[in-house]
Amino acid sequence: MNNALIKYHNEVVKPEDTVYCLGDFAMVRKSDIQKLGPIIDKLNGVQHLILGNHDEGNPFTYVNMGFTSVHTALYVDEFLLIHDPAMSVAVSEEQKVLCGHIHQLSLTVGKNVLNVGVDLWNYRPVSIDYIKENWNSFFSENSFYLNK
Repeated sequence: MNNALIKYHNEVVKPEDTVYCLGDFAMVRKSDIQKLGPIIDKLNGVQHLILGNHDEGNPFTYVNMGFTSVHTALYVDEFLLIHDPAMSVAVSEEQKVLCGHIHQLSLTVGKNVLNVGVDLWNYRPVSIDYIKENWNSFFSENSFYLNK
């Protein structure tokens, strides 16, 4: 599984790209968290982590393993990046929100939250440019499920 996810990631991400993981990078026990370092090292791109409920390590542990930065939420361009879409209740409906957390349940959450968890995107990261270009389509009545 790990090798397939690394392969899919690297098919899409170039070494110079910036990557934001919106939480739940891996489900490992705290005692095994150091095993993630070699996996992070194999991923193309500059990695940033938005902590998820299964990311149980200390933020500095993730930085020491290879993430450039670790956050609970982060604004990037016009988007608020969060893990759990329940956090989006604290922002206006005009704010565009990207989330993870809701594995395979829905591409969109409400009027302004897009699920970018890799399990909905053929286990590959999705580019922010693609999201920008298609934002309105995701939330239209004729919204489509992505299977790229």
